[in-house]
Amino acid sequence: MKKVTLVCYGKLKTPGLELAVAEFTKRLGRYTEFNVIELKPIPVPEKNDSTRSLIPEKEGDQLIELLQSPSFKSKAGRTPTLWCLDETGKAMRTTEWASSFQEIEDRASGELVLFIGGSLGLGHNILATAHKKVSLGPQTLSHELARLILVEQIYRALSYSKGHPYHNEG
Repeated sequence: MKKVTLVCYGKLKTPGLELAVAEFTKRLGRYTEFNVIELKPIPVPEKNDSTRSLIPEKEGDQLIELLQSPSFKSKAGRTPTLWCLDETGKAMRTTEWASSFQEIEDRASGELVLFIGGSLGLGHNILATAHKKVSLGPQTLSHELARLILVEQIYRALSYSKGHPYHNEG
């Protein structure tokens, strides 16, 4: 995989998680160019359902705007594969992550962009643009934990593809 970009809402605030993400980010450098784009989440003002339903769509508009921005499209012809983390997405084994990454490398641009939504999830607008929706499992995770698990899983799958013994399955 040539390049992986993680686009997420919010910064890591928990010191232990921040250190763990930094460690896996460093390790990823052996296998891919890895970047993180942190966006400021839209505040959730109240528990009103109608107000809350608008926020994921607004954040989705921000993500679509980011994809279309000149700074993001700095390379001519840039056509990354887009994956969204979503509770309705497909949960995959590490070997499936690895083979999906290999397909992106072989049949696509070799570039993957992953989206983690804000606290209310991703809007239908950005989900509709995704090539794939993936899930980290049926449980609900904080955004910080989801980010750590995702970065570790990317490292695990890429290292597995290169024959590194980090991954043990079965």
